[in-house]
Amino acid sequence: MKRILIEAEKCAGCRFCEMLCSFHHEKKFSTQSSRITVTKEDRYGFDYPILCHQCDPCPSVAACPTGALAKTEFGVVSLNREVCAGCGLCMNACPYGAVKLDQSLKPVICDLCGGTPICVEKCPTKALSLGDGEAEKPEEAIRKVLRRWGIGD
Repeated sequence: MKRILIEAEKCAGCRFCEMLCSFHHEKKFSTQSSRITVTKEDRYGFDYPILCHQCDPCPSVAACPTGALAKTEFGVVSLNREVCAGCGLCMNACPYGAVKLDQSLKPVICDLCGGTPICVEKCPTKALSLGDGEAEKPEEAIRKVLRRWGIGD
């Protein structure tokens, strides 16, 4: 199962991934339209990209009452916008906080750009990669990096 893996220490917080993603999918530069969101931990000057980890089974897919979210044959979450009721249950079910709603209340969720994610391809610090590894929850990854830096628990 391919997913985007994050090397948290390499993220510079440039948000280039957000802009590339929104332009690739929506032909506009918009953080709301991006399928990746860079969060900032201002206390330590730390940035972390949040995106769909293509869970299997996927809680967001399971929570969708209309079947608008489904897994493709390649294991990628896909959205049928016409079937989506805009209820937001998929967003609430995501353990990573990776699903957000656009202005029409439809989920914005990573689809791996059909197999070649633009964010991975163009990340200037190589903080993102495509692989088969395990996904970490953002808070776990942040704690791990802070421990390496000698900060935190």
